[in-house]
Amino acid sequence: MRRSVLALVALTALVGVACSSGGGGSSSSSSAGGCTADTATDLTAQSPFTITMKGLAYQPNCFSAKNNSTIKLVNQDTVNHTFTIIGTGVDVLIPAGQTVTKPGANLAPATYQFHCTIHPQMTGTLIVVAA
Repeated sequence: MRRSVLALVALTALVGVACSSGGGGSSSSSSAGGCTADTATDLTAQSPFTITMKGLAYQPNCFSAKNNSTIKLVNQDTVNHTFTIIGTGVDVLIPAGQTVTKPGANLAPATYQFHCTIHPQMTGTLIVVAA
């Protein structure tokens, strides 16, 4: 039993290291300061707009959207994720293989960082513009 627990812990550590790269996003800019209004994927004309979670990454991970737009969150991974916008009340659980649609949060126009609370290496930047 102890050997099984140690093997599980070692496997979990290896998976964590393998997944911590955070790569796989389709945006050419990273959320670590590279996302600007000029480099963001423009989703302002779409409602709902779609954010996909795949390969432990958000696609796109740098985008702009209107503050009243509906968001469609598609989890193509086999694990649960969240879409959590730091400093706001937005914290949505998206179960593995599921899609969740939420109405606009009417956030003030600004730049926000978001992440998955389950997989902290999953990060991104949202630029909110007025409707």
